[in-house]
Amino acid sequence: MTTHDPHLLTLRALAAPLLESPNPLSRLNELTLSAQGAAVCGHILIDLLEEHDLAIGDYDLVIAPAGDAALAAAMIHAAGGRGLDLDAALFLPTQGSASEMSNSDGQPCFSGSPLAGRKAVLLANSALADGEEILAAASEYGTEIVGCTSLLPDEAARAFAASAGIAYCSPALDD
Repeated sequence: MTTHDPHLLTLRALAAPLLESPNPLSRLNELTLSAQGAAVCGHILIDLLEEHDLAIGDYDLVIAPAGDAALAAAMIHAAGGRGLDLDAALFLPTQGSASEMSNSDGQPCFSGSPLAGRKAVLLANSALADGEEILAAASEYGTEIVGCTSLLPDEAARAFAASAGIAYCSPALDD
């Protein structure tokens, strides 16, 4: 599919070396930690969600696995550049030491913005270990996940979104 979207064209150029590597998701931070890459990535993800009828306002929170903090920040900055408010929370699974990865009773927890009573989209990229675990944990905090997005196409995230009955979107990185 040919596009004239300058953000998508820039993303395709920046992501090309990643896509040629054996495991592109493991190298995603190289893209999201560059100034140009972060700006483009944040706008692309917000645009994709809008194309799937999820505009900021339909959600006000991005939930991301801890490994995708840079991408969540990119979305926050892109939203701010549009005059919109968007917050983020990082999912900290139960793996690892209890002091750094979960609350005192060993349950998964979140770091960042409060979750209670909010609608969120889930970033599914480099560290999406278990979408069901994130969905269940968010629900315990009173958060409804209304969509799922990833910067690089991810079949596991697509399958999770389908089973959860929520929208999934990722950019088309090829013509």
